[in-house]
Amino acid sequence: MNKPTNIFRTAAILTLCLLVFFIFNPSSILADEGTSTTETNPEDVESILPPETIVASFGGQTITLGEFNQLWEQVPEEYKLQLDKSMVLDQMISEKLLIQEAKDMGLEKDNDVLEQIKKMTEQILVQVLIEREILDKVKVGDEEVSEYYEQNKDSFTEKEQVHLYNILLETEEEAQNTLEQLKAGGDFSEIAKEKSTGPSAAQGGDLGYLTKGTIIPEIEDVVFVLEVEELSEVIKTDFGFHILKITEKKPETVKALEEVKEDILQTLLPTKQKEAFDNLLEELKGKAEIEINEEALK
Repeated sequence: MNKPTNIFRTAAILTLCLLVFFIFNPSSILADEGTSTTETNPEDVESILPPETIVASFGGQTITLGEFNQLWEQVPEEYKLQLDKSMVLDQMISEKLLIQEAKDMGLEKDNDVLEQIKKMTEQILVQVLIEREILDKVKVGDEEVSEYYEQNKDSFTEKEQVHLYNILLETEEEAQNTLEQLKAGGDFSEIAKEKSTGPSAAQGGDLGYLTKGTIIPEIEDVVFVLEVEELSEVIKTDFGFHILKITEKKPETVKALEEVKEDILQTLLPTKQKEAFDNLLEELKGKAEIEINEEALK
């Protein structure tokens, strides 16, 4: 027996191709050129004709104004600016003709098609069940959000920061001489550019804002007790000898609940939905008499 053809997937791709064609075909862009002044405005027709009005008939089939409007309302607004309604109607006609051709070929009764319809129907049933019983019903309350916020405040805390400048030198003697030069009124940034061997030299020693807990201990112990614009003493690390200065301090702050509420919802909701789904499965399995042939699984 030949490998079954995925008819539904092919049909979906074909339909998509047709949709892409009439969306991006230059002829679909609205223009005044070639439009007769005697043509009826579709918007006017919509407003005065009932939904059962036939807008197209072909091969014993019809498309009503109601059917057309239903599809038209599903078209994204940004595409409506580019589409002529006649192109959308042509898409509907093409689809119906393809469906009719498939029926005339007897594909409705094809075993492969029926099996795929069955599988798709089952998938849709499960999807709708999950949507209605889980996604639509499971919510996260304000009390749950507040409780999570209080229990996880560390996650919403921005630790203390300093805007740090650094001059790195190779020897202690050179560092002490540079410190004296700075204390005598030398410009920190200019001296850093001239003497520092650190990667921030070109930026005048500017290391940007650094957060408490992210700096090596020898430096952190000093910079978070320095006053703004105060020079540190020479500090020795594995990298060399440092002279440090901070130009700004940002105290530790905790984000307000309203600032992080949406983030908390996005954290709690999937977990709560999964719990509800697991409970639903357990309930269904509890009602069913499940017998498993372990021997057959070996």
